[in-house]
This record gives sequence, structure tokens and C-alpha cells, in this order.
Amino acid sequence: MKVRNNIFFVIAVLFLAGGCGNSNNKDKVLAVVGDRRITVSQFNEHVSNLPARYIEIVKKRKQEFLKEIINDMLIYKEAVKYGVDRDKEVLRVVEEARKKIVIARFIKDKIDDKVKVTDEEIEDQYRSNQNAYMFPEVLKVSHILVRTNEDAVAIKKELKKGIVFEELAKIKSLDPTAQNGGDIGYFPKGQLIPEFENACASLKVGDISDPVKTKLGYHIIKLTDKKPPVPRPLEQVKEQIRANLYAEKRREKFSQLVDELNTKTKVKIEESVLKEALEDLPKKAE
Repeated sequence: MKVRNNIFFVIAVLFLAGGCGNSNNKDKVLAVVGDRRITVSQFNEHVSNLPARYIEIVKKRKQEFLKEIINDMLIYKEAVKYGVDRDKEVLRVVEEARKKIVIARFIKDKIDDKVKVTDEEIEDQYRSNQNAYMFPEVLKVSHILVRTNEDAVAIKKELKKGIVFEELAKIKSLDPTAQNGGDIGYFPKGQLIPEFENACASLKVGDISDPVKTKLGYHIIKLTDKKPPVPRPLEQVKEQIRANLYAEKRREKFSQLVDELNTKTKVKIEESVLKEALEDLPKKAE
């Protein structure tokens, strides 16, 4: 509800700031609020500037949106009559918001719109940093899960006598994988319990572990296969690389801009006064 009301308010402010009375005479009028008109093109234009997820909400609740916008416009008009728009605190907040909007627009014009990432740069980054774009190593394991360490030790002894791991798993394991001979299948690093994975990491294909304790119980683990890391196709990571390069270039340009502005204008920070200012900050309850 809060998000929806915020959307209504933003659209209402856009209408009030944009001046709804200057529309094309041929445009259909959605509503008249005092001396202001809300036309179809104005409504669509302001709504189109919202994020996509909000636009879908508007489409489903057009009537409700329009009514909320009208209500906000009426309340705003009444607030102006009472001089709320001239309140010092309101003016301060508005000025701060204006500054942020101006700064954001300036950065967009001077930096964001000028940062470009080419396909050649993406391909160079992919080739020179291949290790950063790999499918992880995957292991294939089977295990036998029992309740106690004594049970696990006994199973390890039986395996040393030559009993087939998979057959013993079907009989002794408490895990649902028992019906498959304890086979868990392939998994990349980070998907299983840490203690279990750590034990797998020290095994070679065909090796069987000593008892391994986890929150599930005690395991005897057999590593049945291991696949090394392989490069991910460029197409799968292309947009990720583009975003990373864009962010890197943007940081560089922003840093250059700030350095340039600091060079043009003398800036002096009084460290002692800053320290006092921070010490005077009221403590907030945690």
C-alpha cells in the first residue's frame, strides 16, 4: 500500500510541476481539477517515466490512480493556500531535493551518457581474465549416512574387506539416496554442507573417506567422479562483463571530474572542527 501511494504522489507532483494546462487542444481531457486539465497524453507521458513494474500497476488500476492523483492535487492546492509551500523546513527540503536532481542530471550528461563499452573491450576482458568466467569444478559423490560414529567406523571396516560401496549403501544408509546406492550426483562447490564438502575436497576419484560428522549424522563418502572448471561461453557472461566495465569506466570518469573540480576551487577542511562536530552528534539507541 505504501509503495502504491508513493507512486500516486510522484505522478501528482509531476503534474503539478509540469503545468497541466498547456496541452494540445486536440488531446482528450481525462479530468479537470480547478483551472488545471489532465489529458491522456500528459497522463501517459508521466506514467511512462516510471519503472516498468509501476507502469503495470497503473495499467491495472487506471481509475484508482487518476482519483488518487486528483486528490493529491486538491490537497496540494489547499496546502498552498495555507502557505505550507513557503514554510522554511519545506523550502529547505525542496532545495536539497533540487540540488540532488541537478547533480544527478549533471552526472548523467557529463559521465553516464558518455561512458561506452564496445564489444571488442568485452572480448578482450573475457580472454584476458578467463579464470573469472568459469563454471566451477563439480564433484560426483556417493555416501552412506548413519547415526553414530561407531556405525560409521563399522561400515568403513566392511568396505575395507571388499564389500561393494553401493550395495552397502542400499542396506545401511539412512539417507533417501540409499535406493540409488548412495549416489548424490554432481554438485558444484557451495551447494552441500561445509563439513561434507571439505571432506570431498581431499579425496581422489575412487577414494573413500573416514567418518565425517555433520548435523545430519555420520557419513562415509566416496568420490566417484570429478570434472575440472571449464570456461563459460562469452554470450553467457557478456552483459555481466559489460556492466563491470561500464561501472569501472564510470568510477574513473567520476574521479577525474571530482579531481578537476577540486583543482579549480580551493578546498580546506578544518579537521579539528570536524572532530568536534562528530563528537557533538547525539547518540542513537541501537
